[in-house]
Amino acid sequence: MWLIEFVDGHLNGICLPFEQKFTLTGNKDARVQDLLSVPEYFTSGTELSFEVKDKKVQVTGFLRGNKIKRLKANRIYRFKGLSFFVFQEGARQPALRRYRFRQYRLLAAFTFLLNIVFTLALYLGFINHQQSQVATYLDLIGSGYIKDGQLTVFDQNAVNRLPEFLRQNINLVESNEYLRASRLDIELVSEYSHQPITGRLVSKADRDEIVIDTYERDNQIMALFGGNGLSFTKQDEHWLVSDRAKASQILKSAGLSSVVAQLKSRKDETSIITSSQFPYSIFYSTKSGGYIYDQQGRYWEGSTVPRLGVIQSITRDKVVFKDGQQTRVYLIQP
Repeated sequence: MWLIEFVDGHLNGICLPFEQKFTLTGNKDARVQDLLSVPEYFTSGTELSFEVKDKKVQVTGFLRGNKIKRLKANRIYRFKGLSFFVFQEGARQPALRRYRFRQYRLLAAFTFLLNIVFTLALYLGFINHQQSQVATYLDLIGSGYIKDGQLTVFDQNAVNRLPEFLRQNINLVESNEYLRASRLDIELVSEYSHQPITGRLVSKADRDEIVIDTYERDNQIMALFGGNGLSFTKQDEHWLVSDRAKASQILKSAGLSSVVAQLKSRKDETSIITSSQFPYSIFYSTKSGGYIYDQQGRYWEGSTVPRLGVIQSITRDKVVFKDGQQTRVYLIQP
């Protein structure tokens, strides 16, 4: 024997047996055996005809075109709002879980989507709150820098207003002995010329030093030489002085013995030949070169001139001589 049981609605729990055939119809005036009229679900022309064939229940009217549909025992079907399942006597095991899932799947999907939206909104709200908190903390800190995983700041009051988990990773520097930069990139500029100054960074335990050569030693040396009546110039690393012996003594007395090796006599410098020291006439040609001459003879480049030295060059505006280590120049007057 087969039975049909209804699920939900006012027919919920009603179970009707049938041997071979059973009919559900919307015609409330029908009076046939094994027939149930359900006008609250079906229209008057709607009818489902159940028939047991080959130990299976098949139904006509469930599909379009009156096609036959074979029903699976205990599977819940829904037609025109009426839910039911068929089963053999003693084998009732309705697939309610699957039915409930299909029944509430839209609600479940909507609830799931709503949960996603709520979770996303909660996450975005949390992120926004975190960003706002970070901005607040940065405003409280004011200025500082991060090194070796620690944030170094300079304001004790700001640190006290930060949460404990941040204070554990903060290094407070309260010393006011040093300059504090607002940026990591620093340019050294001369106050006088506004030109860049060369310097180098030296890292210390609690600060960075900017080392600049202020030429203090050079200034001290120039003050010593000038104060003692010496004339001098500096070429590269060497000091050219008018009296090397006196300069050496002055430097040693001032504790600057290391500079003595840089001293040179100014005799190595170029000297100017006056007109009274140059009793020669000059011939100069761009094609054949030039020479100087007097009553005794001519002197070309490379010739040795008495009391002046070897001629190095003759140009339109000067004659250059080399006498040992000393260079002498005669300037040709226009």
